[in-house]
Amino acid sequence: MDIKANLMTYNTFTFKTEAQMLLFKRIWEDNGTALFDKLKKKGCIRFCLNQIWNVKGIFKMSILFEYESPTSFKQCQNELENFTKNIMKELQAADPVIEASRNIILQDLRV
Repeated sequence: MDIKANLMTYNTFTFKTEAQMLLFKRIWEDNGTALFDKLKKKGCIRFCLNQIWNVKGIFKMSILFEYESPTSFKQCQNELENFTKNIMKELQAADPVIEASRNIILQDLRV
């Protein structure tokens, strides 16, 4: 049975250099699965790491999280805070400009 998401966060990360973007990518590749294993116990039902590629000379990535409920979102935020504390030095080296959005899903069409 599929669980439908109630809320999502969509964050974009813009980097000055490709090297910074690749560092950020490695951080998530190294840690994303373990983090998602913790988050899904709290009601996160999707994690998606993306590289935005359609603008030449721009180094940008995005992350999408989907949650079962507002309660799930709040519980996951605590886990995400703990996660970022543990890797703060690496994240600061990547030095992203972050644009965060919190969304209520109004329509979600899928095959």
